[in-house]
Amino acid sequence: MRGVRRVIHCDSAQQFSSSERTSVTLLRTTVLIAIFAVVVSLSPLAAQNVHTQDMDRSVKPGDDFYRFANGAWLKVTTAPAGQPNYGTSAMLIEKTGERVRNLVQESATVGAAQGTITQKVGDYYAAFMGEEGIEARGLKPLADEMARISAISNKTSLSAYLGTTLDSEVDGLTNNADHIFGVWVNQSFDDSQHYVFHLLQGGLSLPDRDAYLDPSPKMAALRSQYQARIAAILKLAEIADSETRAARILALEISIAQAHAPDADAADVFKQNNPWKRADFSVKAPGIDWNAYFESAGVFGLPQFIVWQPSAVTGTSALVGSESIDVWKDYLRFHLIEHYASVLPKAVAAILSDAQPPPDRSIGAIAATNGALGHAVGQLYTQRYFPPEAKAKAQAMVADLVTAYRARIANLTWMSAETKKKALAKLDALSIGVGYPDTWIDYSTLEVVRGDAFGNMRRAEAFNRLRNLAKLRQPADPAEWRIDPQAVGAVIVFSPNSEFFSAGILQPPYFDSQGDTASNYGSAGAGIAHEISHSFDELGNIYDSQGRLGHWWTAEDSAKYHAAGSKLVTHFDKYCPFPDLCVNGKQVLVENIADLAGLLVAHDAYVLSLKGRTDPVIGGLTGEQRFFLAFAQRWRKVQDEPALRRQIATDTHPPGEYRSDTVRNVEAWYKAYGVVPGDKLYLQPEDRVRIW
Repeated sequence: MRGVRRVIHCDSAQQFSSSERTSVTLLRTTVLIAIFAVVVSLSPLAAQNVHTQDMDRSVKPGDDFYRFANGAWLKVTTAPAGQPNYGTSAMLIEKTGERVRNLVQESATVGAAQGTITQKVGDYYAAFMGEEGIEARGLKPLADEMARISAISNKTSLSAYLGTTLDSEVDGLTNNADHIFGVWVNQSFDDSQHYVFHLLQGGLSLPDRDAYLDPSPKMAALRSQYQARIAAILKLAEIADSETRAARILALEISIAQAHAPDADAADVFKQNNPWKRADFSVKAPGIDWNAYFESAGVFGLPQFIVWQPSAVTGTSALVGSESIDVWKDYLRFHLIEHYASVLPKAVAAILSDAQPPPDRSIGAIAATNGALGHAVGQLYTQRYFPPEAKAKAQAMVADLVTAYRARIANLTWMSAETKKKALAKLDALSIGVGYPDTWIDYSTLEVVRGDAFGNMRRAEAFNRLRNLAKLRQPADPAEWRIDPQAVGAVIVFSPNSEFFSAGILQPPYFDSQGDTASNYGSAGAGIAHEISHSFDELGNIYDSQGRLGHWWTAEDSAKYHAAGSKLVTHFDKYCPFPDLCVNGKQVLVENIADLAGLLVAHDAYVLSLKGRTDPVIGGLTGEQRFFLAFAQRWRKVQDEPALRRQIATDTHPPGEYRSDTVRNVEAWYKAYGVVPGDKLYLQPEDRVRIW
């Protein structure tokens, strides 16, 4: 994955999770979940909080450390019906989701003072839940916008209208904006001091480009179903000849898809780095009246842009010039209704959704409120569940991890002396945010009205748009927060050089500010250290200390790195959960190296945190034993066979059972558990992997 952003997911069977493309999410920051931790430990007096109850002490740790750590838990845990995977991470998502739900619903009932974040959160939710009022208004809230579309009469007015749809919906990970183009305001790939306008492809409703172009019967059926939905929406809006118009809209989207860059290009950041000057658009992408487009988009005076997919900009612009104005107007009418489906009558969502019966509306209301007022909900969440002392404790752990990394980098054998200097400079510049931002988004200018769900969404979109465009007049800030604090997740932004771990992920069972230090460092610490390592490995070596593009490894560094990693490939090739299926060591190598780096660095940091003291024994386990126990317990999961097979076939992360075996490369683990030759996990010293 060479994208500029990397979002971390708790489920090792899936690196990325794509949310449904609904209008309830204003910010397309894909909230995914970090892969670390599992152990809850509250105090030296509460041994059960080190999860000794989940161990199977009948298993010899040197033979099967995963089942030694998790055996009792695995015996009693089953996945809920319909879920192929289930683990402590899923439990945390449920727990945190319930907390957020309670906070939002409570805000809707307390009668908070006008203008406060509690009032805005509560009224946004209440308006979304006001189905009776939404049904009564029908499609009337769209009347003004429909009139603007009807008034389009030529290519200039079409271009101007398309400019008004340019929203800040794209975050450097999504490869298809909700409108024909999307914008992400971020530093450029070559200049770390200034924000720049990143323009990305968009305009498609089906999941991806292949859904439009794949000739297979399955995809053809999907397109037919989509065309029928378009026709049904047009008919609902009392637009005549809906069947013919739907066919033309689908044909237009197929043409847009043909211009889109394939997914493989979206994963290669060097193909995304295409600086265009303002004057280049008319020359490289004729068709759109770019003066009208950029003026209505509010960025007429910008001198430079980064065009991620030039073929999409050129091809879509050509379609504006060549296709019928009437077809474009029908396309815009349909997508306007689709975009606001969540705040329109239920009949709209019923046409667009496969869900039968429809989901609980409160789920969408919570998501919409989070999307519109993420930092406001985050303030309410952290005030109750992540106090300043928890943030301070997490920051102290991160400081120990950075100190440990500094020592490790200085002693690496596969990096040249010059490369080490660059790595240390990058480590010094790395911005790591934990918990929540020091400065929250100011929502004082955003009006939220109870009883006006459509208006609230429109105003929130406008607020978000103006806020993002305003950043273009400010110096780039590597510490700008990229994830809502209440999200159970973390994100790495390679450009700039920053990482963020939310309050939602820094809680039991991942991290406990009042708990056992050894368990915290073995779980959350190893997970954070894993992610930090990506800034210095194959993923991060193309970004310098300021997040600018440019390889900083030498060819010799790369050769030595891969030679050292070859032993891990061999280890994982031998892990075979089924007689006919083994893990592909090459496929999972990058993540396995990061696991090893994270474990080693977290152990160093744990030792640093003790400051020479001896950690007490808890539940019959020394601090060293609890550290490694926490590492193994963070991977526990029950998983059905099809899901496991799918993971091994497609994922860059191996199954958790084998990730826990990373310990067999760490000398301290052998000492902690007395692992000796003859034990099944024992590796001869010369066979242990030495990378970090």
